[in-house]
Amino acid sequence: MHHPPPDPTRPPLLAVPDIPAAAPVGPGDTFGHPGASAHASYRRRRAAEWRLYQRTLLLRLAGVALTGLVATLAVGQVAPALAGWAGLVTAGLVGWRLRFRVSQDARNWQRGARGERRTARQLNRLARYGWVVFHDLAVPDSRANADHLIIGPAGVFLLDSKNWRGHLAFAPDGTLWHGSYPLTATLATIGFEAAAIAGALAVPGLAVEPLLVVHGSTIPWGEQYLGGVAVLPASRLVATLLALPVLLTDQQVTQLAGRAMARLHPAL
Repeated sequence: MHHPPPDPTRPPLLAVPDIPAAAPVGPGDTFGHPGASAHASYRRRRAAEWRLYQRTLLLRLAGVALTGLVATLAVGQVAPALAGWAGLVTAGLVGWRLRFRVSQDARNWQRGARGERRTARQLNRLARYGWVVFHDLAVPDSRANADHLIIGPAGVFLLDSKNWRGHLAFAPDGTLWHGSYPLTATLATIGFEAAAIAGALAVPGLAVEPLLVVHGSTIPWGEQYLGGVAVLPASRLVATLLALPVLLTDQQVTQLAGRAMARLHPAL
């Protein structure tokens, strides 16, 4: 596969110190499990909510039985033939309202895991172009995790996947919002994670570029660049990366990927 010629306006990467990787690494390789941390968080929250629900289960069952009995007695005074059906229907409706339901917070983690897996399917297309892809890495000196780290001819990029609904919009002060939530803190977090990973790789002259990859929401004017973070729809991700000028040779990609393998670790 032929890449575009190097861009003379972008300085070449300095020599990458050689650190033996835990396993052989080469262009086109993929490591990690996309969405693993988010899915684990969803399961932990769901389990905690289920335990809390179980504490009130007997009360809920008693409430269902009591409302069914009251309905049976009440209807029985007017239409005895329908009393049994009225009790069953009432108990069923109350039971449905009192059923176990996972909170919106937990579902957001599940939705986020789906978004990471969707991004991973997009990134699989980069393998034939000499990119190395890492999923779900622990961010050094932090409790956060990096959704995707990709290393290829165009450089090193940290991707954060968001699986949202609705539109993104600008406020009068120029900040970008998702619904009623400003994205200032989100963009700052992605920038921090990119800087932390660049520090862990410790290669002079290396910049890890942060990208916010959005599924499901419309971005004003198609894409944005705010606070040092590129915000773009998932549908444009691969095309955008492949259109960038070449910065790294295949050997540098392999060296950097090996260094990432040695210095970074899975989040789980």
